[in-house]
Parts: sequence; structure tokens; C-alpha cells
Amino acid sequence: MGFDLIGTFKKGGFAMWPLLVGAVLALMFIIERLIVLFLQKRKLRPDKFLEEFEASMKKNNGDKDKVVEEMIGVCKKGGVCAEIMMEGLRKFKHVKKMKMSVLEMKQWLNNAIEERSRIELPQLEAHIVVISVVAVVSPLMGLFGTVSGMIRSFTVMASAAGGAKPNELAGGISEALITTATGLVIAIPVLISYNWIKSMVDNYVMLIEEAAIHLVDSLIIDGNAEA
Repeated sequence: MGFDLIGTFKKGGFAMWPLLVGAVLALMFIIERLIVLFLQKRKLRPDKFLEEFEASMKKNNGDKDKVVEEMIGVCKKGGVCAEIMMEGLRKFKHVKKMKMSVLEMKQWLNNAIEERSRIELPQLEAHIVVISVVAVVSPLMGLFGTVSGMIRSFTVMASAAGGAKPNELAGGISEALITTATGLVIAIPVLISYNWIKSMVDNYVMLIEEAAIHLVDSLIIDGNAEA
């Protein structure tokens, strides 16, 4: 005899509906985040940007004006990394016309990149909080179903003359067990997925930050002398 999924769902009672909604939302946003991260890495990765930057520096013999123009063209591929790097490159073109010390130029570029990062980086973390909420709330909703099922069983016991029969208690007990199991079945993979996606986002953000630091340091070297 096969497993009756619909029948089991019905036996779980009211708590199964929010659990189902949570599971669907979590699955939807997990897939959406994975697609977003995949597409971001297909556009312009930080390591690829640095490779292109170093190659341009060698090809142009350190001529930063030519390098900046070339790298702005590379950044037209789009993506979070490209937008942040492009902001630094454009600001460098502007800052060269101003009489600033090396430290002032570096601070100016860092501030520009940081401001742009505050706009772009949240795109990578969007909707992750929904996945986290589902992972936390699912066991609690399962616990709610457990309490509801036990209340139902004890109500039957209290109202039955001469004691309740086992089959009369079975409904409430099965509801309690089904919702508990369902909450855990949803929460465990969702929590694993959340931590996996969060670690990928954090690593990608770290790579972007390292690329931005390298870009600024490379552009600032002898930057004032060339201005």
C-alpha cells in the first residue's frame, strides 16, 4: 500500500496549510537566489575583472587613462561587480582633475565605491530573509500543530463517557505527529539551503571588496604625479 500524501496532509489539520505555503515560498526563493547568483557570475566576476585589469595595465604600460577607458568598456557587461568597479573607474577620471593628495584621492574613491556598494550589494541578499524565516517558523508551526492535536485528543478523552477508545484518540495524535514531522522535514533542508546561499553571497561580496581594494590601490600609485 502506497503512501497517501493527500490523506496525510488532511490528517495534519489546519497547521499543514501555513507549512505548505512556507515550503512553496522557500523553494521559490531558493531557486530564484541560485539563478541570480549564477547570472551574476556569468556577467563579470571579481577575479575576471582583476585579470582583465592586470592585462590592460601591462598592455598599456601603466597608462591609467587608457586602462580606465578600457576597463569601463569591460564593465559594460553589467552585474553587481561591474557596476561597483565602474563607479571607481569613473570617479578616478574625475578625481584626477582635482588637486588632492594620495590619501585624499584614496578616501574619495573608497567613499564612492562604498556608496555604490550599498546600492548594488543588497541585490545579492534580497529575499534571503524569507528563506531564513521559513526555516525558523516551520518547526514552530509544527509545534503548534502538535499542541492542537494533543488538545483535540484530551478533549475527546474528557468528553467520552466511560473513557475514550483508541480510535477516537488516534485523530488528534496523528495530527500532532504529522505536523511535527512536516515542520522538521521543511525546516532542515531550508536551513541548509539558507546557510549555503548565505555563504555563497558572503564569499562573492568578499571577492568584490578585495577587487575594489586592489583597483583603488593600483590606480592611486603615482596617481598624483600623473594628474
